[in-house]
Amino acid sequence: MKKQLKKHLMYYVSFAIIQSIGFVFVLLTAYDKQVQLLIITLTTFFYIIWALAHQYIHHHLNAKIMVEYILIGTLGVAVSLLLFNV
Repeated sequence: MKKQLKKHLMYYVSFAIIQSIGFVFVLLTAYDKQVQLLIITLTTFFYIIWALAHQYIHHHLNAKIMVEYILIGTLGVAVSLLLFNV
């Protein structure tokens, strides 16, 4: 377990950074709903790209996984739109 965590630690740290930066920018742009929507969309895009790259590097990427990440990203956008009243 520790070996696998060490192997993937940088991926998880980069994922946390992407999500944190996106969240901070969404909060900072609360005055402009269009910019906020753009940031939510970009954060989701980078999440999907990050996830697919991670799967590709570890030879687990297939169509089912691609669809799964796209659907999770879409769900994240929908929840964000509800939470931030965009």
